[in-house]
Amino acid sequence: MDQISKVGIVFLLGIFAILSLIVAAGGHHNFQYWSGLGFFVACILLAFYAVRHLTSGHGKHSDHH
Repeated sequence: MDQISKVGIVFLLGIFAILSLIVAAGGHHNFQYWSGLGFFVACILLAFYAVRHLTSGHGKHSDHH
């Protein structure tokens, strides 16, 4: 169950990243443009971090009994 929640978090981070790019693309002011891009970078970095923990293979899976 723990891996399912991590996959869900990666999916939500991807959705937030896409939405932040839409905000940045529609930004007519510097603050809206740069904050959209900054949030996009933060989402992508967090998604990579979550994927690294998903695929780390430590053998500590909570799904096994």
